[in-house]
Amino acid sequence: MPSSTLRQLILGTVLSVLLAVGHAEAHVVPNMVVEADFAADGAYTLRINMDPRTFLAADPTTLPPVPGSWYQEQTPEQIAATQEKARDYLYKALGLIFGGQKTPLPACDFQAIDGEDNAPLKPETQEVHLLATVKGQAPAGGGGFQIEFGREANTTLIYLPGIVGNKERRAQVLFPGETSRLFQPQFPTEKAAVPSPAPATAPNRLPFFVFLGVVIALLFQGWRLLRKYRHHHRGHRKPKSDEDVNN
Repeated sequence: MPSSTLRQLILGTVLSVLLAVGHAEAHVVPNMVVEADFAADGAYTLRINMDPRTFLAADPTTLPPVPGSWYQEQTPEQIAATQEKARDYLYKALGLIFGGQKTPLPACDFQAIDGEDNAPLKPETQEVHLLATVKGQAPAGGGGFQIEFGREANTTLIYLPGIVGNKERRAQVLFPGETSRLFQPQFPTEKAAVPSPAPATAPNRLPFFVFLGVVIALLFQGWRLLRKYRHHHRGHRKPKSDEDVNN
């Protein structure tokens, strides 16, 4: 088994154990989750779930989970500054590759969410995350899609690519400096020529003639049976007596 595959299996097992042991241990090592959805017309949406500790500290494990109140108590100006820090981090940490050609990450829209259930931020939220949404259009011609996880990143990345409307996802774990495997969504291609409708044809009369033939055959058979019955009945009729004749 290749060492990279073995490493991913080990990491996946460790992450599963961490998620199972409880809240306190689940956030010792924060990670980033990237969901990528592609539509048949080439439009794509990236949803990036990030822990604020990744851009608040060079080593995010030195900080405890960030409470929801930290974000809720910020002024609009402070929120804008927080989102700018998150945006700068993502621009350094993530690169998009279409058909082997690297392209910078498009503009992001941010939303504060509850880190426990990914729902919108609530007053009682114990841990806040930021959800960055990126929308774009894949270049024509396809060639597959990859994510490049920059060496400047200070966490691990869980990558979940897929097609819009298809819930099936094949997760991949990336470490800083790694590039995801090639994902080939249904990028737009030239529209195929619409075939012209087939010329109208005369209705198929064969079933009617079959039905008519069956009816005629049944009538003929019935007539033969009736004729045979009459002939049989006449041959066994009782002859009249002389007395009946004389009368």
